[in-house]
Amino acid sequence: MSRTTAKSSRHAFRLLVLLLLLLPFFTACAQNGKFGIGSRIVEDEEVHAAPYNPANFRDLLVPSELVWNRSKSMIVNTDSYAGGVLYFSGRVDVDSLTDFFVTTMARNNWRLAGSVKYRDVLIAYDKPHKTCTIIIRQSEIVRNTAEVQIHITDDLSKGKASSSPAPAVTTPFAF
Repeated sequence: MSRTTAKSSRHAFRLLVLLLLLLPFFTACAQNGKFGIGSRIVEDEEVHAAPYNPANFRDLLVPSELVWNRSKSMIVNTDSYAGGVLYFSGRVDVDSLTDFFVTTMARNNWRLAGSVKYRDVLIAYDKPHKTCTIIIRQSEIVRNTAEVQIHITDDLSKGKASSSPAPAVTTPFAF
């Protein structure tokens, strides 16, 4: 074996050993959420923003950790009806998500009509001329991810003091 071949083999071996020694460091940082894209260190607590109102439903709050799946969602606005099915997902614990909706719906004067907890969580609410059903489930595909369906209706013909926008005033499908 030539001298340069032996030297490059030793150099490659040292590089391999160094990479193997650093591998646990990088995987631990990624699992703890401390290592982000572009080598930017971000604490999970700093990222959370305020909850928001989806699709102009002013009395429905969604935590900022949930991302709206526009392709699965459907919103309907007519002269007498506003509502739809909204789909969200995000890295949120199902129990804390359930607590969030129970707390914020009560603050927004929704009346708890019923709830069921099995593999999924179903929470039903109502107000005069309105209904809202929230289904929360643990994702079967992505670990530590919750999927949320929100079915919301507002009978605009019954209550003129609606929290949903009147279709004549808003742009159709203004998200």
